[in-house]
Amino acid sequence: MMCNEIWVIAEIRQGRLTRSTHQLLGAARKLADERNLQPAALLIGGEQVHAEELAQKIPLVLRIENSGLETYEAVRYAHALRQLIEKRGRPKVIMTAAGSSGVEFMPRVAMRCDSGYASYCVDLFWEGEEPACRRPVYGGKVYEELAISTVPAFFTVRPGVFPVPENLSETGRVETIPIDLPEDTGLRIIERKGISPGKKDLSEALCVVAGGRGMGTPENFKLLEKLAEVLDGAVGVSRAVVDAGWMPHDLQVGKSGKTVSPGLYIACGISGAIHHVLGMNTAKVVVAINKDPDALIFRNADYGLVGDALEVIPELIKAIKSKT
Repeated sequence: MMCNEIWVIAEIRQGRLTRSTHQLLGAARKLADERNLQPAALLIGGEQVHAEELAQKIPLVLRIENSGLETYEAVRYAHALRQLIEKRGRPKVIMTAAGSSGVEFMPRVAMRCDSGYASYCVDLFWEGEEPACRRPVYGGKVYEELAISTVPAFFTVRPGVFPVPENLSETGRVETIPIDLPEDTGLRIIERKGISPGKKDLSEALCVVAGGRGMGTPENFKLLEKLAEVLDGAVGVSRAVVDAGWMPHDLQVGKSGKTVSPGLYIACGISGAIHHVLGMNTAKVVVAINKDPDALIFRNADYGLVGDALEVIPELIKAIKSKT
């Protein structure tokens, strides 16, 4: 059974709907309008306040209700989504942000539905009557465009690639759908770890100030924190910094870390290895600071400053403060 809908699975972090979720609501509305489909937000667990917030930007909110969904767990989310599909019918598209949870449970459901799945998309559109996407492949050296002919088509989308839509003229409708979950999923959560205390979530930040081994010592990263503070941004790091034990892994940007798409990305003392570039190459504006004029990072920068980051950053901070 099919249903003429497009679903956006909402993501909640630290008790709030993510910016990426709001951006995908706009993408869903655009896709739905082009093919006369119904866009809907899918809230798995969450609170009524989250449903009401979603209803400001999309006509239909499907709130899946079960106490076992209060805390994210991939197997339970997959069960819940699969059960909703069986109850309601197969939507044309199911999408969510390409965060740690989305890329974990979405492939499971796609496999069970015998459907196509594409990850880390940077654009969504129609190829005839089939939903299609654009995404990086081969380490980001090229981009591919592919259409998915199976229903539903599953997509995880890079944060920051779509604008946040305006509110609807009329508040959308919230529909609560109770579902059943197995008591024993075969997994037991031993420990959960969130982002570093007091740190902004990299995936949600509009500005990211990132540092590499070129910062010299762990103590010098306090400079990055000061620059991020005046820009109301978040601090990120390269893999080399994490491997050296200077900073925790949850701050790592790159292929084996987090993917970010902020409006402004400032790379300080970062060489520009491909595995790092893969995590930030969809940033709107990239500024690179490196004392090596031949550093690879300059090839991926809109603006480059050749100089010692330890000398440049304090001057940047002074300049920004003088303008605010």
